[in-house]
Amino acid sequence: MRILLPATPLVDQVVGKQKYAKGQAWRLMSYVIQCPVSDGVLLYHALTCALVLLTKREAANITVQRKLIAHWFLVPEQHDDRKLCLQIRQLAAVFKPKPKATTGYTILPTTGCNARCFYCYEKGTKAVGMTAETASSVARYIMAHRGDEKVKLSWFGGEPLVNARVIDQICTELRENGVPYHSSMISNGYLFDADMVQRAKELWLLGNVQITLDGTEQTYNSVKSYVYKGVNAFERVLKNIGLLTAAGISVAIRLNVDKHNIGEMPQLVTLLHQRFGQNKHLSVYSHALFGERTADDSAALFAQRMQLEQLIKDCGYWHRKGLLRDIKLNNCMSDNDQSVVIAPTGHLGKCEHYVDRHFFGHIDSEERDETVISKFRERQGEVEACAACAAYPQCIRLVMCEDDCGCTPEKRQEHLNEIVEAMIDEYRNYLNKKVHETEI
Repeated sequence: MRILLPATPLVDQVVGKQKYAKGQAWRLMSYVIQCPVSDGVLLYHALTCALVLLTKREAANITVQRKLIAHWFLVPEQHDDRKLCLQIRQLAAVFKPKPKATTGYTILPTTGCNARCFYCYEKGTKAVGMTAETASSVARYIMAHRGDEKVKLSWFGGEPLVNARVIDQICTELRENGVPYHSSMISNGYLFDADMVQRAKELWLLGNVQITLDGTEQTYNSVKSYVYKGVNAFERVLKNIGLLTAAGISVAIRLNVDKHNIGEMPQLVTLLHQRFGQNKHLSVYSHALFGERTADDSAALFAQRMQLEQLIKDCGYWHRKGLLRDIKLNNCMSDNDQSVVIAPTGHLGKCEHYVDRHFFGHIDSEERDETVISKFRERQGEVEACAACAAYPQCIRLVMCEDDCGCTPEKRQEHLNEIVEAMIDEYRNYLNKKVHETEI
């Protein structure tokens, strides 16, 4: 057995190594995910986050491998896996140091947008732009709450570039005060130009941008329905993607799909490949639009999406997520004490999907409404499928999450597919390193 990724150190602190008991019947823990590879079998433990490679001979006699017992891949037949998972989570929460600073800031320069997407969850939200005075207060708030840590700025909206001067101002004030930072952005990409891309690289320290494409040219222009007339928005956004990647800024293209456009998405991916070729700064992934569907419609859309994802991988644009390397104690910014959302008005929130409500405070005050913060930590109850789900340790579903439309077979399979792809990616890294070591 070769350990490609060790278990998180918290496992040794919380439960240590499992002891071998002679005569005991053993089985794989429910949270072990298997993937055959050319020289054996990969096993990833979704609870301990360890990744190991077994030889074919070891895999053929898997239940007698004592190292797998020691590392909790194998457990006694009657073992309560879910109980252990909950105990480890609870103890890990005690062992893990509490954050002393706020290092993640999702900032909305505006709730206004230059597009009119029919599916936008912010539809009906009043367009409010952040003022220069509020922007200075935002910079001061970050300086007062970051401790000595580098901060991550995530620009969101609306369309953040509608009020790009606020981004300039906040970054300038942070830089002038010696605050280390880097940033990312979710944007439709329309308002970029060569000068702004240069500013984004040098002043905003923008590392990556997520840009949504809703289809090929005709569909995209129709769905986005920009406020500008007489322009080919699709072509402009593709040009800007080229400017961003040429500047070394990574672009993750999100393909929003549903029945109305899934059929043309392979054509779009092919077009992207023809235009951008192999590009280390470009990744692509699909995302199903939220909404109610019948079970048959969900299954059909999922099957089409998986075919699309394979094409994306064939083109070299797979959106790498990586394996989880620590025990999962929170889901996202909403239940993470290190992150806040700052609205254009200076109000403080916990989730970027609540841009005009459910605030817990304001940047000009140290008062915090803990009931709101607690509300965003509240988790949904377990469902029947939890009992047999291999990804259970890495699944946290929050009551306030508007993205969570329930647990479906498609969601579970997609999560497992992502884990397997990440396992294979780590295996390739191991092989490449092994070849390199041999060459040396």
